[in-house]
Amino acid sequence: MLYSFNYLELSTISVASHRVGNSWEWYVIRAAGFIAAGLLMLLMLSGIGQVTGLTYKYIEPVKAWALHKAMALALVVTIIIHVTFLLFDHYIKFTIPQVLIPFLSKYNNKTNFGGLALSGLAVTFGIVAMYGVFIIVLSSLGWIDTKKKAWHRLHYLGYFVVLMLFLHGLYTGTDLRYGVFRMAWIFAGLIVFVAILMRVIRAGVLTKKHD
Repeated sequence: MLYSFNYLELSTISVASHRVGNSWEWYVIRAAGFIAAGLLMLLMLSGIGQVTGLTYKYIEPVKAWALHKAMALALVVTIIIHVTFLLFDHYIKFTIPQVLIPFLSKYNNKTNFGGLALSGLAVTFGIVAMYGVFIIVLSSLGWIDTKKKAWHRLHYLGYFVVLMLFLHGLYTGTDLRYGVFRMAWIFAGLIVFVAILMRVIRAGVLTKKHD
């Protein structure tokens, strides 16, 4: 019985190793994508926390800003990894123009609505989110001390980027199409939405009277 168990265990490990060896690009793509999503959500929450002062109750201001900047740079790196390894995937063939230019990709994972391939559109959402992140991070590195007003306005682009990322993850790939991972993704999105809503309410945008 012991020998049988060990043989089954070794067989399972062998199968798993074989799958990883044949699909390692896919694992890198998905891992980088999920890490990037997590970093973007943490950036959004930490940014809102810094504006409201909540973050500073737990982390000193200097350390909080340094951590925020480090997460932003890590986000850029993970996005580059995510996009680059799409070009090496053997299952789905992406070209350089298709990962850089919206609406060029013909990718379809059978997630359709009224004849519209949501997965193909979601690839475009991912590309738009990527450029949005690059604009926000680069403007932060170059303008935070010299063009604070422009930098502050560009930071509002982050809300749109989070929406694009959420839809990109929800309708691409297969691991978020159903089950516990999809529910976890939606729950994380709701957390960010609630945080944004609280930020908007705090700023008085919804209650501000216009002349």
